[in-house]
Amino acid sequence: MFELEFQYPEEVTGKSYIMAGVNEDWERVVFRGMYERMVSSGKGRNVTEHNIGVLVETCKKLGYDIIRPTFVPDPLMAIRIAKKIAPDHLVMGSTGGTLGIPNGSSAAEVVRKVYVERKSLEKEIARRTSASIEWIGMQLDAGADLVVDCTDLCLKGGPFFRPSVYEELVFPHLKMVVDATHRRGAFFIMHTDGYLWPILDGLVRTGIDALHSIDPSAGMKLSDVKERYGERIALCGNVDAATVLAYGSPEDVIREARCCIEEGARGGGYFLTSSNCIYRGVPPANALALSNTGIRYGKYARKMP
Repeated sequence: MFELEFQYPEEVTGKSYIMAGVNEDWERVVFRGMYERMVSSGKGRNVTEHNIGVLVETCKKLGYDIIRPTFVPDPLMAIRIAKKIAPDHLVMGSTGGTLGIPNGSSAAEVVRKVYVERKSLEKEIARRTSASIEWIGMQLDAGADLVVDCTDLCLKGGPFFRPSVYEELVFPHLKMVVDATHRRGAFFIMHTDGYLWPILDGLVRTGIDALHSIDPSAGMKLSDVKERYGERIALCGNVDAATVLAYGSPEDVIREARCCIEEGARGGGYFLTSSNCIYRGVPPANALALSNTGIRYGKYARKMP
C-alpha cells in the first residue's frame, strides 16, 4: 500500500506538517519550493527534517510500503532521511511530465504550439525530458528506489489531445525517461487521471512498471486493466477518492477496498491505494478503513471470507 500524499498526519500521529497558522510564510515556501529563502532564514533543514519525520511515522502506522516525500523544501534531503529512518520501506522520488493537460491560462497557447508550432514544442519537450532525467538521477543518488510521474494525460471523457499527439510527442520522450530510470535499476510509476483507453497501449509500451490510479470516476475499471495488462505492469488503485472515500461510510470504503483487492491482486503486481490521494476532504475514519482493510485482507496467501 501507499498514497501519493497523506495531508493530515495529525489524525494518525498527533503531529502536523509545518505549513500553516503562524508558519504561513513557511507554507508558501514549502509549496513553491523556494528552498533558498528557507536556508537564508535557517529554517529549511528544520522543516524538511520535521515534515519527513512526521510522514514516515504516518506511513508506518498506516502500513504503507512506500514513502513519497511531500511538503518539503529539500526533496533530496528528505529522501536521504527517509532511507535512514525507514530502511525497510521503499522511497519514491517524483518527476514532472513531458506534455500533460495545460492549465486554463496556458491551454490556448499550448494547443496552438501542438498543432501550429510543433518543432518549437518538440525542442521544449526535449529540454523538459533532459531536466527530468537529470532530476531523477539526483533523487536516485540520494537513495530513492523508484519514481512517479504525476502528469495527467486525460480528462474524464478521454485524452486532452488527439491520440496521435501522444504517439508522436509524448510517448517517445516518456520512454527516454523510463529507460534512463531503468538503467539506474529503479522502477517507474505513471500517474494519470482520466479515461485512458484510447492511449493506454502506447503508454504501456513506454515501459512503465506500474500505473496509478486507474480513475474510477472516469469509468476505468481495475478488472479490465488487470485482464489486459496485468502480466506487463503493476496496478495501483483504485478506491474512489471522489465519491466513496469523500462521502461514503467506513463500511462503504471497506467494501470497495475488498473489491479492488479481489480484482487487482491475483497473480501479484498490485498496490491498494486511493484513486488520487488522502486529501483533507477525506474523513479520517475512511482513510483508516482503507488502510486497515489492506492490512487485514492484503495477504496473498489469505482468502477473504
